[in-house]
Amino acid sequence: MRYLIAIVLSFVLVVNAYGFQIQKGRLTNGLRYVIARTTDVPIVSMTVMVRAGSVFDEKGKYGEAKVLATTLENCDTAHLKSKKLRFLFDKYGIISSVSVSKGYITISAVCLKENMDKMFYLVGEILKSRFDKKNFSIVKRQVIDRLKMLKNDKDYLAIHAAFEGLIAQSEYSHTSIGTLDGLKSITRGDVKGFFKKYFSSGNMVVALAGGLSDTDQLKIKLEKTFSSVKNTSGLKRFKDVSFRSGLNITNIVKPATKQSYIYFAFPSFDYPSKKYYASLILANILGGKLNSFLTKDIRTKHGYAYSIFAFNYRLPKRSVFVIGLQTQNRFTLDAIKRVFEDIGNFDGYITKKNITAAKEYLVGSMLIGLQTPQSISSRLAFGEMNGLGDEPWVFDKRMIRSITIADVRDAAKSIFGGSLSIGVVSFRDFKNEIRELANRYGYR
Repeated sequence: MRYLIAIVLSFVLVVNAYGFQIQKGRLTNGLRYVIARTTDVPIVSMTVMVRAGSVFDEKGKYGEAKVLATTLENCDTAHLKSKKLRFLFDKYGIISSVSVSKGYITISAVCLKENMDKMFYLVGEILKSRFDKKNFSIVKRQVIDRLKMLKNDKDYLAIHAAFEGLIAQSEYSHTSIGTLDGLKSITRGDVKGFFKKYFSSGNMVVALAGGLSDTDQLKIKLEKTFSSVKNTSGLKRFKDVSFRSGLNITNIVKPATKQSYIYFAFPSFDYPSKKYYASLILANILGGKLNSFLTKDIRTKHGYAYSIFAFNYRLPKRSVFVIGLQTQNRFTLDAIKRVFEDIGNFDGYITKKNITAAKEYLVGSMLIGLQTPQSISSRLAFGEMNGLGDEPWVFDKRMIRSITIADVRDAAKSIFGGSLSIGVVSFRDFKNEIRELANRYGYR
């Protein structure tokens, strides 16, 4: 059944991004919903977004959101044993996941239209988790094991070091999976309390997309599926993020490693401001594709890196502008120097031609991303959660189109003229030499 869904999805290539029939409303318990009728292809996707990400983990209990999300698909529910729950997801070809970001827990499910009622039922069941003792213990151990595995991932260690060096609050700087001490301390009671606090109607959004028809019947199904969700008003508030001032460098030594993993992290702007979209264009110009400025100079011209990239990582509040690269150990300092040289060369990369190309790339890739019901329901849930008003793809396109060369230049000056955190994993400690280089380019 899963293979059949994969085959059908591969043909969902004719979605008109501006021709969706969209209906919004609230259930009797206050939960907001969005329904998008997209195509006649018999696929239906559901996205349930809850403002309950890892920034809401209690201090000393970092990992609560991750453990909760993992238990939802792996514990007994009000009417089903965990084994039966997983069996039914597979039997009806329902592809599902429960993911965690810093801001949100997201439940996603997609199935053939003929199995939509089964999908509604099973999503409703995981929202009635019993967090039974046996399966909770298994889930907790699995999450701890996953974190221990990440501790051997040098790329993960480098970017995490860069984020910890930049962000002052531990609730923002710790990874969404949590910390080892935090995970060990989490109890079933903690997870039950977390669920009760955050899984409420005012703090959730549900979006449906696909080959849907009778919206009145869909609302009835939604009422039944989410009847267990308690009625509350208002979203939980994100705390403002605080960035450390000045220059911070963390160098983790792994003597056996054959290459260096390097990340630069700079404070960036809040979503959905105009400056945020200017930073997206800046990231695309510098390291968002194969012919980007940093790629052509550092990788192609000088041969100092296997890969180099740039992106703007959105936090619940503000964002972080990231430049990452991997290089041979002997090129570590050369590569870092070239990054400093290149990001300061505004006239070399902030050009009308580059900005036009970046806009076309970002708008085009955004619309290409709207070719499946899953991506549409996900984007609609996010847009509704953030009160955009317009459909997210309409809002994004308008904002991207509005950015000028002056906007990108101002964004670059602000981002590269402030604080900087560098995370490095390499075979030896380069910290002092990196600091000398950074000082030379004005970072203190």
